Amino acid sequence: MKSKLIVLAFFISGAMISCSSLNEFGQRRNKFSIEKIKPNTNEEVYALIDTAQLYQLVSIESSFGPVTIEKVKNNPSYLKFYSNGRVGEFENIDFNNVETLNPKRAKSHLYRLKKGKLILQSYFKNPQCGECFVKQTIVKNTDSQIFILSENYKKIYVKVEIPKAYLKYQPDW
Repeated sequence: MKSKLIVLAFFISGAMISCSSLNEFGQRRNKFSIEKIKPNTNEEVYALIDTAQLYQLVSIESSFGPVTIEKVKNNPSYLKFYSNGRVGEFENIDFNNVETLNPKRAKSHLYRLKKGKLILQSYFKNPQCGECFVKQTIVKNTDSQIFILSENYKKIYVKVEIPKAYLKYQPDW
């Protein structure tokens, strides 16, 4: 009986590990999940987002209390939207080095426009929930600014231009 439990535990842990993996830059990639949203196919999304630019996080508003602007400035975060429903979240970008915009270095997210609502889905692993998916809403505020809204947070991003030569990468998720 004990050996059967050990074998069963081995197979369950192997199945859980096989659902995601780390790439060569240590970023988690989700291989398969029922909860994953389908890639975006609606061309209207490009009126809301620009896939040729980056979006820099400039402010976070929280219902739990203030978030310091210094934290956002000292650790800049950027979103890069790709045409196939993928979004990369980058940190530590060097605008003089195109390799820092390689999507293999980014956290992977997905987006989809459905029924006029632009959804951003983030995937992560957590000891409390295992594979977790968080869906947030993206709202275009101005031509150069978007909001990402969740239940308790509002993240404000502004568009940052990048050279066209930096658009040579495709995401690996």
